[in-house]
Amino acid sequence: IAWEGLARGDDKVHTYEQHRDLVYLKYHTAGLNTVVDSIDVTFSRQGQKEDLYRVRKDDKSDEQGFDVATWGAALQLGSDSGIGKWVYGAEYYRDGVSSYGRKYKANGALDKTEIQGPVADDASYDSAGLFVQDTLTLFGGRLDVVPGARYTLARADANKVKDPLTGDTITISDDWSALSGSLRVLHPLTADRRHVVYAGVSQGFRAPNLSDLTRLDIARSGEIETPAPGLEPEQFVACEIGIKSRTERLVSQVSCYYTAIDKMIVRTPTGRIIDESAEVTKMNSGRGYIQGVEVSGTYHLTPQFSSWAALSLMDGRLDAYPTSESVKERDYISRLMPPTAQVGVRWQTASGRYWMELVGDMAAKAHRLSAEDERDTQRIPPGGTPGYAICTVRAGTRIVKDLNAVLAVENVFDEDYRIHGSGVNEAGRNFVITANYTF
Repeated sequence: IAWEGLARGDDKVHTYEQHRDLVYLKYHTAGLNTVVDSIDVTFSRQGQKEDLYRVRKDDKSDEQGFDVATWGAALQLGSDSGIGKWVYGAEYYRDGVSSYGRKYKANGALDKTEIQGPVADDASYDSAGLFVQDTLTLFGGRLDVVPGARYTLARADANKVKDPLTGDTITISDDWSALSGSLRVLHPLTADRRHVVYAGVSQGFRAPNLSDLTRLDIARSGEIETPAPGLEPEQFVACEIGIKSRTERLVSQVSCYYTAIDKMIVRTPTGRIIDESAEVTKMNSGRGYIQGVEVSGTYHLTPQFSSWAALSLMDGRLDAYPTSESVKERDYISRLMPPTAQVGVRWQTASGRYWMELVGDMAAKAHRLSAEDERDTQRIPPGGTPGYAICTVRAGTRIVKDLNAVLAVENVFDEDYRIHGSGVNEAGRNFVITANYTF
């Protein structure tokens, strides 16, 4: 679209169709007063299907898509004991993936059937985990300690992958595992626990997924991503410290966080051109970090009137490969969130049956761009995504005991804006009516 200097693609047609469904069965029970105090069991099946139809400027066309069926099962148990409150369990998910790709000549005749679609064909991905966490209250309630651990195992098997260099069919099989730990502590500053300080440190682990390993699809503006076997897992260590406070009128929170990143998977130019698009592939970068501050508070002026505000500031850098040269450079994290804030005021009757609120959402200009962001000229305007401020009004009522209705006017002043990196402008002035009945 013609907005803030965005570049335009040259496809005559470029359309996606997406279909998603989720079915799950969950069983929950608590208060068993045995060795196991609570049980949660979940079985699920999620389907995701996506199809792309594309007509190029020379009237040649492409069709491609994938179909994923994900089956899952999870068990979580809870136990109270003399050494804390335990939560532990296991989970398992399996993705079954099929994909297709076809190219057509300008006259509509079939030109070529590809080995794979956007991801590998005839592929599967298995993910399993075991976890345990304990909550301990020590020193007469003056300190809460929450240690935890998780073991993760992931495996990818892709039987039909197109080699980006030779064009032949290859297979990719790999597996990864890790043991991650976490520790969180909380110290009440007062006996009534209205004021507390907390801190935590935790490890994170993300294995390469099928998209990382086998993607053959449009990436960002004018780029096509090709398969990247041999990737290693991403590793994270996150630290956080904060304070929470609650008085009769004011509820507030301040937190600071720092996440150390190692081997993050990022897109990297190769210098090759495929079908008039620049080829990118994925590599494990070096080290990096994300850090930030979040502040929020709600003030009750009277029992009927309250106001709130929240602010988030974030910064992040990462070693990346901005060009086809095998040279790392320290750069911004891609799609780094700009400073954002929300303010609001709410009124409700003494009974709570009727209420109304006015909310303002704001973001500064997102000008801290990585090299990858700067190349993404169809998604991110030159110089960065403009800032915005939008207003939303909502009003609601409890019609009867269990039936509630809400009327909202979103983006009251019809601002034209987009969230940084999203690739799509948000809705203009929008009217929403909802009803909620509980039983």
